[in-house]
Amino acid sequence: GIIDQLTNVANREFQSQYLFGGRQTDSPPLNTRLGRVTFVGDRGDRRTLVNREFTLPFNVTVDSLLQLRRDVVGGTSNFVVELDPNVRLADLNGAGDRGVTPGPIRVTEGGPGITFDVNLSPAATLGDAIALFNDAAATAGSSITLGINPTDPTTLRLQAGPLSSIQVQDIGGNSTAADLGIRGTSSVGAPLIGSNVNRRITQTTPLSAIEPSGLSLPNGVTIKNGDLNATVDFAGAATIQDVLNRLNGTDVGIYAAINDHGDGIQIENLIAGTELIIGENGGTDAARLGIKTLNGETLLSALNGGRGVHPGTGDDFQITDSNGVSFGVDISGAATIQDVIDAINVAAGGAGSTLVADISPSGGGFRLTDLGGPNPISVDNLGNPVAQELGILGTGTTTELDGEIVGSFKQSGIFTALYRLRDALIADDSSEITEAGSDIQRIQKDVINILGQVGARSKDMQDRLLQTEDAVAATQALLSEVRDVDFVEAVTRFQQAQTALQASLQTGATSLNLSLFNFLG
Repeated sequence: GIIDQLTNVANREFQSQYLFGGRQTDSPPLNTRLGRVTFVGDRGDRRTLVNREFTLPFNVTVDSLLQLRRDVVGGTSNFVVELDPNVRLADLNGAGDRGVTPGPIRVTEGGPGITFDVNLSPAATLGDAIALFNDAAATAGSSITLGINPTDPTTLRLQAGPLSSIQVQDIGGNSTAADLGIRGTSSVGAPLIGSNVNRRITQTTPLSAIEPSGLSLPNGVTIKNGDLNATVDFAGAATIQDVLNRLNGTDVGIYAAINDHGDGIQIENLIAGTELIIGENGGTDAARLGIKTLNGETLLSALNGGRGVHPGTGDDFQITDSNGVSFGVDISGAATIQDVIDAINVAAGGAGSTLVADISPSGGGFRLTDLGGPNPISVDNLGNPVAQELGILGTGTTTELDGEIVGSFKQSGIFTALYRLRDALIADDSSEITEAGSDIQRIQKDVINILGQVGARSKDMQDRLLQTEDAVAATQALLSEVRDVDFVEAVTRFQQAQTALQASLQTGATSLNLSLFNFLG
């Protein structure tokens, strides 16, 4: 079928190398080992040297061409990490979220009236910067010292004598002090407390360094990807890399990595057309890692495969708790998951109900819980399908109504669209057929854009090849002239030219020494 044909195109070889395989070209980037088309390649560019210090990519990876890894789930934790003297300045996002560019700063100690400049350009680590600062302060006779703030180790702190104030400025058009969060002025006798310099997490970041009080993961998480299931145990994990290794070792078609901003973990679904759900395993580890499929910030428009939720006017559904207390809920102003949870809990409180709404531990829907009265919890529609769209329509137990999955995560690529179209055709679902067709048209436009980029790269490479060939031809011609030269004649001509040059220089020197007196007789 079309899926098999497209897979064969994506796995096309030339001279025993897979054209769309990224940097690792010795294995196919797609396979079906997990039941559906799965991306197993890498996203690296193959580059060629076009100048002494300049390279250009000359390949396109299959995930870029077919939009296989465009969307991710997770990255919602915004990890706050303690500073350490060994952390590289390159691993700091900076107080202004633009990185840290080491350069000169100016420091003034008010009281004794001491001003000194510190050049932090040689610093590679935070410890280097602190040492350079303190050495410069001591040399200038200042009492100011710089260090990591012990009461808030995400910031820096400057201290001076009890009768001194501190002022730190950027100079020379630099932003080093601002980047380090220490630009400003303190009052007399008070320390200058910096702003959070936003240390990025790296693979070696200890879980104990993540605020507040370290990242403890005692329970693990559950992962369901289509028909594949896994429970991940983080016992013994000490670093971010340990966490990533546990997640990526599940063999359920996911890829966990640090997000681009360096403040969280993101998960990619590598299997086309499957529903990925990440939830809790009896605790809150998924939420703490920021990888739970649904979170409070998830938009309602993203639920139900992007079809969203459609509230009406007035109350959208009615909830009856385990004690028989009924109340209506209006979510017309809701935009996120948290908005819906808040609307339900406010309505419950107003009705005197003990019912509480939150996100299901499974990670893919809503949950309603109560203290446990004589009746089961139930939810009914009120003139529109909102309760069904939220996955809570129906009856639960006397203590819980665990809703259906409404927020699974799918890979958004051509294979997912084709699987969706296939399933819709089998089910004779006209609306799904239409939406799958729209997905395919959108991806087709993306592929055309990628082809345009490939054409531009090809043209650039051809132009550079022609320039190189011209340069080689000119060099060969020059070498040929050098090989064919009559050295006796060349030496004679050189001596004649040198004599003429010397005569010209002497004549010029004589002319420059003339003055008006030479012409008075």
